[in-house]
Amino acid sequence: MAQRIYPLFLSFLVGISASVNQMAFAEDYKRTVITDPSISRRCELLTEKRQEKIANKQRILALIERNKHLQKITPENKVTVKRKLEINLGHLEHELILTQTQIQYQEENIVRKGCPGITL
Repeated sequence: MAQRIYPLFLSFLVGISASVNQMAFAEDYKRTVITDPSISRRCELLTEKRQEKIANKQRILALIERNKHLQKITPENKVTVKRKLEINLGHLEHELILTQTQIQYQEENIVRKGCPGITL
């Protein structure tokens, strides 16, 4: 009975030690991989610019919502105010389109530059 258990136990220990060695090799590999600092700085700068554009988009969307609300509550007899709000809404929508185009360009630029580990 003991003769059957020893080979099984030994194979179990060999399996565990092999998996531990593979994990250790993976950890060593992660620590020894040399990453170019200029690439990481460039990627960091590109992602910061993208985040700024996204924040700008959020501000524009908030202004559009505010403008629509003001148009609803503006009395009908305030013709010039309504007209200015409509013109302003047109400008805001144009800015939103431009900002969305810039965000798309930034994302394409990040992918084109080959930034590792970027999730968009």
